[in-house]
Amino acid sequence: PFAGTEGYNPVAYAPYVPAAIIGNLLGLDFSNTLLLMRFVGLITFTALAAYAIKLTPTLKWAFVLIAMLPVSIYNRSVLSADGAALAYALVITALCFSAVQRYGRFWERSVWMTLCALSKQPQIVFVLLELMVCRMTGVRRRSSSLALVVVPSFILSPLWVVAVSADIAAWRLLEGETHPREHFDPLWKLAYMWENPFHFPLAAWTALTGWGDRLWQELIGILGWQDILLRPWTYFVLTACLLLVPLQKLNLDGAVRARVAVLTGLAVLAYVVTVYLIFFLTYTPLDVDHVRGVQGRYFVIALPVSAIFLASL
Repeated sequence: PFAGTEGYNPVAYAPYVPAAIIGNLLGLDFSNTLLLMRFVGLITFTALAAYAIKLTPTLKWAFVLIAMLPVSIYNRSVLSADGAALAYALVITALCFSAVQRYGRFWERSVWMTLCALSKQPQIVFVLLELMVCRMTGVRRRSSSLALVVVPSFILSPLWVVAVSADIAAWRLLEGETHPREHFDPLWKLAYMWENPFHFPLAAWTALTGWGDRLWQELIGILGWQDILLRPWTYFVLTACLLLVPLQKLNLDGAVRARVAVLTGLAVLAYVVTVYLIFFLTYTPLDVDHVRGVQGRYFVIALPVSAIFLASL
């Protein structure tokens, strides 16, 4: 058993499973099997990041920077769902962005969109990126290919949450909590939000304003068990690079560029809101004034889409 993995879909750990099997066949002990699993994960997810860089028509250096952030390298080199989540997000973002100029193979986007949505629950919002591919007036004409790309994510991701991860999350929290059980029941909490619509926005705002600086450091890289800080200049330099590298001209006409800007902006906003909503529903008791449990490393996933948004502006 590997504590913390119970609620995640197996696609987030796909490269580690064959590595563990090989380790057992070779008779490796625990530590060497773990190192083999980490090495295979590092190679696999780095290769996927390189594939995404090859696919994207512009902003290649932005994708390189995001893939080489200290937190990105760290997440790929340990046994974690975060390495897979970023790798899948890079690939589907690059596929949808490249399909804006040339439609590409919708079955390929369907596969990667499904992997992306299954790797972590908030990533279901990436289905918005498929709407970049065609004009709004052409959605009906492309309804079959659009459905093939987004429907598997809409079915499989919620199904996994209902079948496994929501129950696991509640069970893990109740093991060490003294709060009432319903505080960690998503359905009960949704009904509470209907009657108290301002509780969640205020709790999310309190979390953002109270821990925003820490979240940004974690997004760039606070390593180990959130206890190894980099040198202060590292955060300033990488922040400047993240803002400057996406400032490129996109070879898109005005209407297409506006569509890309709107949809990428919506995707980033939806991702941030969804992360906080999930942690509010499953991890935050009602007597706490902020959404607890959110870490900056979760938002690295949204950086490739953010880079496209900045460029389209």
